[in-house]
Amino acid sequence: MIFIIINLLFVDFINTNAHTITDMTGRKVTIPDHITRVIPYDNKSNSMLFAVAGNLMICKARAMENPSLKFISKDFLRLREIDMHNVEEMLRLKPDFVLVSAFADEDVSRYTAVSKQTGIPFVIVDLELMKLDKSFEFLGQLLGKKTEATTCVNLIRSIYADMEKYKKGKRASGKAYLANNADGLRTAPATSNHAQVFDVMGIPNAAKGQLDAKGFSAVSMEQVLVWNPDYVFAIGKAESSPYRTILKSSLWRNVTAVKSKRVFYVPCEPYLWFDMPPSVNRLLSLIWFSDIFYGQPNEITKQKVMDFYRIIYKYSLTETEYKSLYMWK
Repeated sequence: MIFIIINLLFVDFINTNAHTITDMTGRKVTIPDHITRVIPYDNKSNSMLFAVAGNLMICKARAMENPSLKFISKDFLRLREIDMHNVEEMLRLKPDFVLVSAFADEDVSRYTAVSKQTGIPFVIVDLELMKLDKSFEFLGQLLGKKTEATTCVNLIRSIYADMEKYKKGKRASGKAYLANNADGLRTAPATSNHAQVFDVMGIPNAAKGQLDAKGFSAVSMEQVLVWNPDYVFAIGKAESSPYRTILKSSLWRNVTAVKSKRVFYVPCEPYLWFDMPPSVNRLLSLIWFSDIFYGQPNEITKQKVMDFYRIIYKYSLTETEYKSLYMWK
């Protein structure tokens, strides 16, 4: 009975005016010639799709983050949220295709399975941090939005270029630790996609040793003291951030980063600059770390950040809003 209902629901997706494309994983996908309705699969895809083709985006994927986002277009905030695990809800919206953002080492078979189940094409773009310019180029061609995509690509390549310019001939001084959870004792080790920004920026990740995780790992205070990071980056919104705990706790006071006042509250509006989701928002850390570790002038950092918000989030930051990004909320 369920399959009959699903078949009746997706019969409308059959489109004789269609063509086959190759997505960024090499999968062959047939999509309509004329694209007017697109759904992002998850929060990693939300902002990427919105930046290039917000007018084709008929909803946004439900996210775990606080829904009261700041510093992003009202047009994005007004989009309805849907649960992409609810197949019937997805089918009722009748999208031309679903956009998925994925890492190169991900098993994408689950997306193919859902596509076969629903009859809705799933198109996958690359989430690798240093290939996001190619991903936006692909989106521009896919969606018929080359002008909008080119603006994004030019911004991304300028961020890459500045990063290489300021890194050239220099080495980051000291090790960095990514502090998650209320106590700061959850981190992304060197093997994690969540710590990719450290790798790209040439910043040694303090969290090494026996840890082997693609996500986050719980660690002990004793282990942090052994690692003794020179920099600590506290991630999380509001009370979920360990920033204040790390600064005030007697357990942390002997860590070099605390003693040298190199504990940073990671900006988190509308999304964390470091990850969560690990999407285009990570580019903001490349800008920021070029400043912290490699001497990029503050004015260039500010201009790049403001350009990013204007182009990707369709939001013009004021001076006051820009300063508030770096402050505890």
